[in-house]
Amino acid sequence: MPLSFRFLYGGMKSIQLLVYISLFISGAVALVQDIFAASGGKIVIPLDTRLEYTSGILCNRFVWTFKRPRQFLRQLAGVDDYCNKRDCNNERRPHCSLSTNGSLQLHDVKPDDAGEYIITTYHVNKAKSTEDTFNLHVLDAVSKPVISLSCVSEGQPVVLCRAEKGTNVSTSIIANGELLLEKAASEGEGQLFKVSSSAPWNISCSITNKVSQETINAEYSMCPVPLSELHLEMLCHLDRSVEITCKAENGSEPSFSWFVDGNPVRYSSSWKVTENVLSGSARTAVNITCSARNAISSVQSSVTSVSCPADAHSWTLSVFCKGLLFLQYNVLLISLIYDVIRSNRIGDLEKP
Repeated sequence: MPLSFRFLYGGMKSIQLLVYISLFISGAVALVQDIFAASGGKIVIPLDTRLEYTSGILCNRFVWTFKRPRQFLRQLAGVDDYCNKRDCNNERRPHCSLSTNGSLQLHDVKPDDAGEYIITTYHVNKAKSTEDTFNLHVLDAVSKPVISLSCVSEGQPVVLCRAEKGTNVSTSIIANGELLLEKAASEGEGQLFKVSSSAPWNISCSITNKVSQETINAEYSMCPVPLSELHLEMLCHLDRSVEITCKAENGSEPSFSWFVDGNPVRYSSSWKVTENVLSGSARTAVNITCSARNAISSVQSSVTSVSCPADAHSWTLSVFCKGLLFLQYNVLLISLIYDVIRSNRIGDLEKP
């Protein structure tokens, strides 16, 4: 191999090696930081690099860019070499702005704000200085959890704790001072925990994710009993109003809800609720639904075409009149029998 060609080949290998080393070092330095924000909340993505020139004729240029998964980079905001600020308050992203120190502020965070935010800074000679990448995850904040206790056949209590809302949540429970194992759960789902201590039980449940935490406390003196099937009893009055009673033969601490023609009953409506009794006008046919629930179960019962007939008043009056006539007949019969007995006694006394 000629010497010149050998030198050229060796030089190319050296350059290639330097490129590989440079890529390795840059890959090792360019770390991606995971950050989290609550949907509807706000977050500040920091510009940590100290900029030497931030005012005057020349500035350290910096650029914020954004990239969603499987999409191209898009510039959001920044400052150019001549200290002109380009904020990100525009129609597509009105809830984004720059702080005084160059950090990126997101207000009213939305799910489509999730993605990579890249901050690139430059020297005044236009050479790149630093580049940091933040991977933003947008999560739903945790709602107030619901806690309930039930008992298995062996009498061992089991605690269920869940939250209706919340992304990537984890649940932990303390029962009578004993910290039970923490578990992860999906949104809307709950976690079951077995309690080894005996009654009464003081339960504390905490549900958390990266952006929020909610805690609820409850006390139980005994295992709750599931609700049995509901029964509806209807009573019509003379004014064609009706009272409907909703009963469950078994079950601890039930709470009742009523629906008329599919709509929940409000206290300001023409229908009134007193615990498990619904009252209102039944001049026209309506559909009534009663539902009941307690800590561990829920049941429902419905009755269709509830109405008090128009002749309810006349029927009731007829029954009343018949009862009155029957009473008068019995009074006259008793009086007649009494007179017969009395006359017989007088006749016996007048005999010699």
